Amino acid sequence: MHARALKKIWEEGGVAVGCMLMADSAITAETLAHAGFDFLIVDRQHGGMDEGTAIAMTTAVAGAGCTPIMRVPSNDAAVIGRALDCGAGGIIAPLTDTADDAKAIVAASHYPPEGRRSWGPVRAGLTGGPNYAAEANAAVFASGMIETRDGFDALDEILATPNLHGLLVGPNDLGFTFGNLPKPMPDDPDVVEAIKIIPKKAAEAGVMAGIHCGDAEMANEMIALGYRWISLNVDLAFMRGAAESALGRLKR
Repeated sequence: MHARALKKIWEEGGVAVGCMLMADSAITAETLAHAGFDFLIVDRQHGGMDEGTAIAMTTAVAGAGCTPIMRVPSNDAAVIGRALDCGAGGIIAPLTDTADDAKAIVAASHYPPEGRRSWGPVRAGLTGGPNYAAEANAAVFASGMIETRDGFDALDEILATPNLHGLLVGPNDLGFTFGNLPKPMPDDPDVVEAIKIIPKKAAEAGVMAGIHCGDAEMANEMIALGYRWISLNVDLAFMRGAAESALGRLKR
């Protein structure tokens, strides 16, 4: 399932909602894909899965009609290319601190002439149809992350990168680099102001601003600020929260 479905949501003025997958389980991924999310992020940066499991998770998510996005460990071209070749509808690369970082993401995720992605769509070629070579650049979603003060300071230059489709804000890390301990919803006025500025500038540049949110209340606040895609919590937190809630209602 490529990113055309997400791009259609945005073209129609909507907000796409997903979840971060950290458990090394294709069954867990498939279960959440049936919950109604628009996309799911297979987290190869912090998640517990190896590459083989990540491919199985991507396959399961796509099979359920949900768009699989892979957060890769870095903007390394080989890592990004393999993620897309193995069926990810798009990638998110962490620590986008400079325009050069953004350019590296675009180059690795696009075939020539827009980029330098190497040809070899092992799974993507199966699911992308007979015209995959001609349509791949339009079908994939390439995003960086704004999660440091350096990245925020370079925001204008990063947003000017051609064919960069999105930027995901990591509020915990962003707050960390402003001198605070990580918080899902920062309260430092400087960090809060940065979080407000990013979607405005992204919209002006035609880039989809996204943000990771710990709960629906934060997500609603971020949508009101103009964020166009929401990473809502993580699979393990949903699992633990449901279990704790059920246990708390027991009479024993």
